[in-house]
Amino acid sequence: MTETDLYGKPLTVIEQETMRIYSALKDLAARDDLPPCAARNVRKALACLWQATNDLDLQFEQLYDLGV
Repeated sequence: MTETDLYGKPLTVIEQETMRIYSALKDLAARDDLPPCAARNVRKALACLWQATNDLDLQFEQLYDLGV
């Protein structure tokens, strides 16, 4: 995980935690052994957190390959 945002500015503690959770949700969304209800809710949570990380310029990526 990077220590800076897309502009090279160091991440705050809250931004670091946001990215940690975002990464954990991406890992969960990539799994194929989740029950259907968990899989859909993980993807929904990931989509919501993606928006926050994108707006904060913490990452720039698309999550289509994860079904988001």
